[in-house]
Amino acid sequence: MTATNAAQVDPAIYAKSGDISKHLEGVKKQYDTQNKIEFYKQVMGDGTANIHFGKWDNVDLDQEGAYGKASEQMTDYMFELVSGLCDCEGEFKYVDLGSGTGAAALRLVKMHPHIKHATCLNLCDEQNALATKEAAEAGLESRIEVVTGTYEDAPLDDNKYDACFSQDAFVHAFEKKQAFKEAFRVTKPGGAFVWCDLMCGSGEGVSDEELQTFAATNMVNDWLSPEENVAACQAVGWEDVKFVDLTADIRISFQLMLKKVEKILADGNPAGIDEKLLASYKTNLGNRITQVDRGVFKWGVVHAKKPTAAAN
Repeated sequence: MTATNAAQVDPAIYAKSGDISKHLEGVKKQYDTQNKIEFYKQVMGDGTANIHFGKWDNVDLDQEGAYGKASEQMTDYMFELVSGLCDCEGEFKYVDLGSGTGAAALRLVKMHPHIKHATCLNLCDEQNALATKEAAEAGLESRIEVVTGTYEDAPLDDNKYDACFSQDAFVHAFEKKQAFKEAFRVTKPGGAFVWCDLMCGSGEGVSDEELQTFAATNMVNDWLSPEENVAACQAVGWEDVKFVDLTADIRISFQLMLKKVEKILADGNPAGIDEKLLASYKTNLGNRITQVDRGVFKWGVVHAKKPTAAAN
């Protein structure tokens, strides 16, 4: 998943280095601690592990659980998109690349009996332990497999899945084209690919320095625009590649996250989240809303098909 990391970061961990091992270490530091897991759970998940940005159509922003509802609605929207693109009948297998806590797979497998198997491929050990536990408690361990690894060197067989799915994770790819190539490799001919995430914007007056500062503080090594992401997908073999601009939704997500942080602080921080983390996010989320308006970044969905006669 994607996070708006604090503006104050340890450059020894988070700075863009050009070293993939150091980059992966930084991604794990950004997400895979109990303090960060609890923060995202409270601020993005409405007390659940479903920590993704939301799609806000017909969601009452003031209702209890609004953020969780929007997050689930985004998962459902993406799965409907990718299902409609697949040349697949009957039982369905898919992989979630950068699956985080596995919340999207848990939701989809529960909702759709035709999903025979979902693989959650994710880098972070703590998140994977939580995903494994949740799948077992839901009685879904025979249909959900949690695999530790990176989507740029996936320990998965060729042509295995009807679809590849990734929700708010590819922003952290060390090299986007390699991530898209691996997704292509593990997808069956005639299968489909859908992913969403933050992408580099092109707002008037936005400097290269500002874009690079955002990238450096969010573990973004390969900061591509929507058009560049589409081209990178096409370059590795994906066809019918389209970008759906949902940037207006990310603004609402940032607004609701800021509201959550302010409420946690006003209520005395009952979950015991690190106070410095909350304070830095409060400042940073306000900046993010302004940056959306200025075109520093975009957010949306890219979807594509693998040709029926494709070879890896």
